[in-house]
Amino acid sequence: MAEQEKTIKQDKTRAKDWTFIVYPESAPENWRSILADKLQVKAIISPLHDKDILDDVEQTPKKAHYHVILRFDNQKSFNQI
Repeated sequence: MAEQEKTIKQDKTRAKDWTFIVYPESAPENWRSILADKLQVKAIISPLHDKDILDDVEQTPKKAHYHVILRFDNQKSFNQI
């Protein structure tokens, strides 16, 4: 029941801008062209973050990743995107 309520709440949250992180090893090679050509969505994509660290003490590196912002013409719910 709690999972269903969470899904309902996520679907009620609507916005024109959505942000997420892409890990290169988890995404298809052509993920950028999928966003631009297939889905035709405006996206702002950061340079690859491959030098970030988890903490200052142990200097543990984070997995390489991109920060992505998607911008839609109309508000979209989590389920729609």
